[in-house]
Amino acid sequence: MYDFMEYCLRRYYRASGWNEDNQYSHLCATSRALLDFQAPNGLSLRLSKLPSDVFKTTTTMNALPILEGSVGYLFTSRALRIDDSSSVRFRHLVDRFRIICLDHSIREADQWTEYGLDGKKRKDYLLCGRMSLANARLEALYSRRISKHQQYVISGISDPASRSASHLSAQYQYDKGKYCAEVSFTTDDGLIGIRGLYNFGRDFNESYQGMLRERGSEANGQETVLLDNPDSSFIELEQESGESDSGLQRSRDDPLMAQAPTLAMETDQGYLDKLQDTTEEWVVPSERIRGYWSAGAEVYYSATEKLGGVSTGLRYRTLPPLIPASTDASEGSDTKTPLYPTSTAPEHHQNYIPVTITQTLNPIMGHVSSSYAAQVHPDLGLCSRFDFNLYSYDSELTAGVEWWIRERRAAPAPVEQDHPFPKVIGVPDLVPGSTDVEPTDIEERQPIVGVIKARLGVQSGLAIMWEGRFNKLLFSLGFVGHVFSPHSQAPIVKSIGLEVQYFS
Repeated sequence: MYDFMEYCLRRYYRASGWNEDNQYSHLCATSRALLDFQAPNGLSLRLSKLPSDVFKTTTTMNALPILEGSVGYLFTSRALRIDDSSSVRFRHLVDRFRIICLDHSIREADQWTEYGLDGKKRKDYLLCGRMSLANARLEALYSRRISKHQQYVISGISDPASRSASHLSAQYQYDKGKYCAEVSFTTDDGLIGIRGLYNFGRDFNESYQGMLRERGSEANGQETVLLDNPDSSFIELEQESGESDSGLQRSRDDPLMAQAPTLAMETDQGYLDKLQDTTEEWVVPSERIRGYWSAGAEVYYSATEKLGGVSTGLRYRTLPPLIPASTDASEGSDTKTPLYPTSTAPEHHQNYIPVTITQTLNPIMGHVSSSYAAQVHPDLGLCSRFDFNLYSYDSELTAGVEWWIRERRAAPAPVEQDHPFPKVIGVPDLVPGSTDVEPTDIEERQPIVGVIKARLGVQSGLAIMWEGRFNKLLFSLGFVGHVFSPHSQAPIVKSIGLEVQYFS
């Protein structure tokens, strides 16, 4: 589970339209989320306060294995209306298998403007810092958006107890959508690095060209605003089926969401038959799998050690199917406008299995890694990874699972409605006059209250983590143990931990 500072940082990037997923450093983000999660160690308590939309504070206290604490502050130029721990969407707090709606995300990032609605030049920045009370260790981060495609991040650590641990890092990022470049420098060993990621494929090119056409239409006065708000809550794409009525109203008010009647209509023949007599013509897309490729590389050099390195990576990711295109026959137009999916919640893509495949290679170190991840069920994600060294022949096989827990509720009574469109995207409502209630549909409507992650590796052993919500508290309970240890005297239980978060 993200700590409060990291969660606010990710919300800030979403509010400003910056796409973290388009960076080479996030090439293997899916496999890391399912296999490299950090189970809590010892006992930890995190308390955070939300005094305003631009200023937040947090306090951390660790009782085990050693007694220590820290205080932190965060300030943003863009207002972030974050809910308290009792009502925040749980899925957003967890590093997880992510469904990428590429068609919407690249348009969302392109909507950033240099000037705000008040005519003043926009200055998007975030500043946060944290100090440890035990040894006065100071950590700081500053992120500044320069333009639509550029931003830089400066971070540093000052440790009075160890001069070697103190360093300053700077990153410059240029994201054009189709490709992204990064330049980084750190004073630790004088390390200089250059990263790049390039996206290609038929579906990506169509999405990118569609964004360019929309940009041309905006110049003609037909502007489609996706970021016409100061808060990221209006543009959150990871919608949950159990959200509040206010959240549903925001979804209906969204311009792009209003164009998409439902994702379930794509495969629900009953709804398609009822709409055949209307003035709108639905064209069912082909059954081919939508997806795109991403290739990237990194080159780094240490001025102190006089050593360098290089790594390369390749990723293939499937995309949600398109919503059927529509033709407005009443106006005599033959133009078909494709409707792109905007929800990244797995339960909104019933007939779509998200798949992410990655392959990385470090030729100097001889390290090769291959991973395969799939969301086989809206509440179940699986991942496997194989690491191999070409020089030492060392290998590691790791498998992981991610299971989401939903709240159990009684089935509500059927309610007749006058329009054929469901209230929740991807979950069809009952047909007027019907009294049958499918248990699976009712279960999919329930909000998420927890997640269980587990991984098993030949060398890393077994790790299990349970993250959930109890009343107004968020908790993480973890266990790490040795299973295939070559040493018979090694303890089976390596660590057990509990972490509790609360913010209001």
